[in-house]
Amino acid sequence: MTSTPASAAQQGIWINERIAPLGSVHHMPFAVRFEGPLDPVVLAAACADVVDRHPALTLIVREEDGVPLLAPGPAPVLTVRDTTPERLPDELAAASAEPFDLAAGPPVRLTLLRTDTTRATLLVVAHHIAFDGTSTDVFLSDLAACYAHRTGGGPALAEVVSADLPEPDARAIAAASAHWADRPLPGPAVQLPGLDPGPDGTGGVGPGAAVDFDLDPALRADLVDTADKVGVTFFELLLAAVHTLLLRYGNERPAVTVGLGTRAPGAADRIGMHANELPVVTAPEPGTPFGEFARTVRAELRGCYPHRRVPLARAVQGVRPGLSLAPVILTYRRRIAPVTFPGVRTSIDWTLFPGTARGALRFHLLDGPDRLRVLLVHRTDLPSPVRADRVGAHLRRLLAAIAAAPGTALADLTFLTEAERAPLRGPEPARDAPGATLPALLARSFAAHAARPAVTVGERTLSYATLATAASGLARRLTTAGVSPGTVVAVCAERSAEMVAAVLAVTLAGGTYLPVDPTYPAERVESVLADAGTALALAQRSTAHLVEGHGTTLLLDDLFTRHDTDGAPLPLPTPDDLAYLIYTSGSTGRPKGVEVPHGALAHLLLAFRDALAVGPDDVWLAVTSLSFDISALELLLPLITGGRVVIARESETRDGRALAALVERHGVTHAQATPSGWRLLLDGGLAAPVLTALSGGEPLPLPLARRLRDRVGRLWNVYGPTETTIWSTAAQVPPEPDEVTIGRPIAGTTALVVDLAGHPVPHGVIGELALGGAGLARGYRGLPEHTAERFVSDPVTGARHYRTGDLARIRPDGALDCLGRRDDQIKLRGHRIELGEIEARLQEHPAVAAAAVAVRGDDGDPAGRLLVAYPVWRADAPVPSGAELRSFLGRTLPDAMVPGVVHPLAALPLTPNGKTDRAALPEPARGTPEPEPTGDAPEADDAWDELATEIAAIWCEVLGLPAVGRDDDVVDLGAHSLTITQAAARIRDRLGADVPLHVFYEEPTTVATVTDAVVRELLAEEA
Repeated sequence: MTSTPASAAQQGIWINERIAPLGSVHHMPFAVRFEGPLDPVVLAAACADVVDRHPALTLIVREEDGVPLLAPGPAPVLTVRDTTPERLPDELAAASAEPFDLAAGPPVRLTLLRTDTTRATLLVVAHHIAFDGTSTDVFLSDLAACYAHRTGGGPALAEVVSADLPEPDARAIAAASAHWADRPLPGPAVQLPGLDPGPDGTGGVGPGAAVDFDLDPALRADLVDTADKVGVTFFELLLAAVHTLLLRYGNERPAVTVGLGTRAPGAADRIGMHANELPVVTAPEPGTPFGEFARTVRAELRGCYPHRRVPLARAVQGVRPGLSLAPVILTYRRRIAPVTFPGVRTSIDWTLFPGTARGALRFHLLDGPDRLRVLLVHRTDLPSPVRADRVGAHLRRLLAAIAAAPGTALADLTFLTEAERAPLRGPEPARDAPGATLPALLARSFAAHAARPAVTVGERTLSYATLATAASGLARRLTTAGVSPGTVVAVCAERSAEMVAAVLAVTLAGGTYLPVDPTYPAERVESVLADAGTALALAQRSTAHLVEGHGTTLLLDDLFTRHDTDGAPLPLPTPDDLAYLIYTSGSTGRPKGVEVPHGALAHLLLAFRDALAVGPDDVWLAVTSLSFDISALELLLPLITGGRVVIARESETRDGRALAALVERHGVTHAQATPSGWRLLLDGGLAAPVLTALSGGEPLPLPLARRLRDRVGRLWNVYGPTETTIWSTAAQVPPEPDEVTIGRPIAGTTALVVDLAGHPVPHGVIGELALGGAGLARGYRGLPEHTAERFVSDPVTGARHYRTGDLARIRPDGALDCLGRRDDQIKLRGHRIELGEIEARLQEHPAVAAAAVAVRGDDGDPAGRLLVAYPVWRADAPVPSGAELRSFLGRTLPDAMVPGVVHPLAALPLTPNGKTDRAALPEPARGTPEPEPTGDAPEADDAWDELATEIAAIWCEVLGLPAVGRDDDVVDLGAHSLTITQAAARIRDRLGADVPLHVFYEEPTTVATVTDAVVRELLAEEA
């Protein structure tokens, strides 16, 4: 049997088919629908004529020493059968998906489905190993001509002349390698509407669906004119538009796998596989005009043309063969004029979807002569599939904007609907919210609940009347001392009733309270006081030294034993007056003072009063440092609603058992804490079926949410930066949750997800969360540039909002996912990594109670930097080894995101606000000892060493290398698809182990890993 080597492109298809089941991903079905007196016998003969003209339609593939060879095989024949109009769609789908046996052939199936005597559909299903897009045109043209000739309506076709280009030689591969050497390659992930971020298998295959539409003919005509004016082809303009869309979806380096034809100049009338796919990667600046960018895309695309016959895996060492070089794929084909069959009317379905999709999204564009057909193919088996319908709508609007004004900057091209551009809105504010201030709310509560208990500290409980008398008396002393609206008064007190009364007194006096945590370092306290310009402080004898030198200090120790009834009348601050000034960490290392007005604070308190339905019978536990803004909610919300607040002492805030005992002893109904704080409580034995728990300040991991939800009556996940007054969104977590979101905006609050230029991104796309509404702070004290940078106004509506720096996306149900900090994103050895994602995966391990991840090593030595995991083990679960933990992470994370060192901690270091203190995570020694494995260590296996030596020799043969080390990654040494199959074949022949081909594509592919796979195969055969 005469055989010839498969082309490089055919080798790739054949190898991919062997690595894993691919379904119908390489099937290329199309159909001709006939109406009229079609002669099936003549059609069968015409099909046979076409098969005779094109040897590719009869080829089979056989393997010799791991190399695929092509040989003549059986010819396809037309099968004719009857069906009904109702069954036709299902039969077309089933026949399109039916698998091929490439070793038995043929690679094409021809089926005529007749629905009655005048209507029939010819289905042609070809395997890509023998067929490409142009082959469809050739097949249909030849079939129509042969049918016409056999019915006496046309001449016989001329003989097809062979005109294959030679396969890439060493010179062509070297030239391609030089071309790709200085170009960025696609990454494994992409942002698309609806698609989950992170590693999600988007480079593979799975069941899929397709969305298709025709572009408006008038718009197509305008775009053709636009392409001509800009200086690019229509295809290049469409490719630039797809790159622009990816940019606007948040992909800073858009990458698209593009199908390119590789036919020789004289092979236009031949059926066969003459195509290759290469990536086109751009790095567009958002301010670049579209026309200029389109020319950049043209240059990048045309730079690929001289190398289009060389597969990327052959040209670039270390690139692993795969089904898609980038998660987004684009194919473009110009359609030929409609073919005609004598005596019958025809219509053609140029592309039928066979049911299997590859990558995350494929743009299949069928152009002309007078319309552009767009087919968007996406996988349906992903946890959160791409919303291809919305991608199609965005593409149409973007193309219209390009046609209207191709000189518009990429960032300013419109492609969203009004609904997508509009912010999410929370419920309307409470009826008593407009004009409300904290002093007014307190006065109302003091009058209504004078005899009720207000504050409990230890064994001491104060009534509202007692608290009101002390706070009002101190407020009068403050006004006498010169405090008025806008005056900053520092409050530096231990956790006590005096601390609460001091906060209330500053508020009642119209001043701005500045919380100062006495446990903070003295240098930080000094910096904050100086920056705030405090002229007066409230402190206890034990804390007064911390505020010395910053004006007058009034002591609080005798606050509840003295009675100050004289003094200036208390002012009535307005909603615009400042309620408090609180300092947060600054990106520059300097704390920034956030100025929060009375209106924003009152809005927050009333929003949660209504959302949680709290009232006089509720008891709140206060565990948070006063210098953490969330303390205002747990201290003040109970006091404006007639409830009671139980103050945990400083020593108790770090003792989970003591806090759990407080909850039980006082019948606490509401408490808030960070996830780290809730772990402390749970480990302390918390079991409170009537408790409403609020978790915020850090992401709430799903395992912790499940554990906590099982111990409390209600659980809310709350989110908000200091700059928007404590909490801005909230989500009630159901029992046994499957996911955790940050929910929707609270009353009077708006939320937008925007791109780098501040434009809203589509729902389902990751961007920066921007918050607006009644909770906005005034800005940063004494930092107008920082305020202008983060507190921005919409250029269209004028609405003010705060850019949080947090990554988020809007879900289909209108809730928000928070996906980490934009500035927590790190780059390690070329990989962009979100530490929060790794931490979330770590906390899914049953042995991990809590975890943090950090980059450690010398910033000046990239090779010396590595990811370090800091797990805290659960006491009730077996401790895994570092290797076991990394293996667990490797199930969901790419290698670049799996920490190289595991450094267990007894507990995570926390900031005074209860958040993980990343800066305090220790620097581990390289090779940190891991838990000792149980059982005896296996002795060295001489048989394993012999196998490894033989396998190393095989790699040396196929790679042409003098030596290969046991731990060398052979892909890095130059292995590609063909050499890998050759090695697999020689291992099978010499060692008798038929190792699954996918093993050779797992990272890393080393002599050791392959040897392990051989041992497994041999043991399986013995069993």
